[in-house]
Amino acid sequence: MWTAFAGLALAGPLAEGERLHYEASWMGIPAGVATAETQRDGQAWVVRVASRSADWLAGLYPVDDRLTSVWAPGTGSQRYETVFREGRFQQDQVMVFDVTAITVSRHQLFDEGWRRWEDRYAAAPGVEDPVSALWRIREAGAGRFDVFSGKRVVPVDVQRAGTETVDGQSTERFDVRTVHDGDLKDRMSLWVTTGEARVPLRAVVATRAGPVTVTLLEREVP
Repeated sequence: MWTAFAGLALAGPLAEGERLHYEASWMGIPAGVATAETQRDGQAWVVRVASRSADWLAGLYPVDDRLTSVWAPGTGSQRYETVFREGRFQQDQVMVFDVTAITVSRHQLFDEGWRRWEDRYAAAPGVEDPVSALWRIREAGAGRFDVFSGKRVVPVDVQRAGTETVDGQSTERFDVRTVHDGDLKDRMSLWVTTGEARVPLRAVVATRAGPVTVTLLEREVP
């Protein structure tokens, strides 16, 4: 749930220094916030995301996550780092994508203490991480591409569902679904403005606890 929510804040055409601020709500109740910032690094782009649970929820299920995606248009993800602090689930993870393999290093807290290990998966040229995938949707719109979930490559299908007015602005709606069952089981609808900036104004993310609505609070551009 929280990974998908945080990722939404990252989607968008490349804009140096852009900051997007979102609020997530569940059953109409504010559940958390996320902020993402885009910066350039040579030919690649780096997006850093921070998401946390609302104060009322932190006592029941605290969330304090950090995501970093290094991505280049047309070539997919290069590196994806995650720091998850979600209740008792605590994990640091680094994915490196190259022409020989996808290497995933994990450092996770178990009952007996922290454990570190590394897994290698078959290379998948052009594959996206969960964050760069959302950038791709905002830039390219409808289509089909592959996303690496952390354990497997999952095909994702994006369908344009028409034009709608959201908060007084004209938007395109996109419905996002995984093609086959896998680790990425989320279903999502995303509303993106039709102007040049193509700002994601709203999203509805399907979760096990019910739909979560993500709403743009503010967009900052230097």
